[in-house]
Amino acid sequence: MKKPLRQTALAYRNELQPEEIKALSQEISASLSTLLQTFQPCTVGLFYPTRREPNVLEIMNNLALKGFHWALPVCCESPTGAFLKFAQFAPNDELEPGRYDIPVPKFKSWVQPDVLLIPCLAFHRAGARLGYGAGWYDRTLSQMPEKPVTVGVAYALTEFQDNFSEQHDELLDYVLTERELIFSHSGTS
Repeated sequence: MKKPLRQTALAYRNELQPEEIKALSQEISASLSTLLQTFQPCTVGLFYPTRREPNVLEIMNNLALKGFHWALPVCCESPTGAFLKFAQFAPNDELEPGRYDIPVPKFKSWVQPDVLLIPCLAFHRAGARLGYGAGWYDRTLSQMPEKPVTVGVAYALTEFQDNFSEQHDELLDYVLTERELIFSHSGTS
């Protein structure tokens, strides 16, 4: 069921031009700033944009969010399987290629995010998130002793009307697009 949804969402993303991605990312970042200001300064898990995902990294330079700390996900392995850890990150920190060639902090100081931004290939208003299918975020969230507030970051046109969530899926607390902030009452936090 999810494979055709992924293909549809990827086709939409692949049509986006760099200037459209930049404009949509700026709109998402403005709303993200407003949302984050409702929290006390805390640690926010970001993501490094790949495959035409929205780029919200500029949020780190927003003066209204002074006092917040930032982190990027790092793909790790353990005897029980693959999962994400979060390395503290600040603007101008040195990066190196991580798994899938996604940049990660070169010098890693591990932190636990209080708020976790999660890229969505597609989403449903009930908090379902569609990623690339490897399960990194679902596995990681299911293993966290204290779950962060989860915010899916997506393009509005990747919303699907049919709820595609499965039993193993970790539902989001919020979904943020360039058009709106959606609160999911079925989130897991």
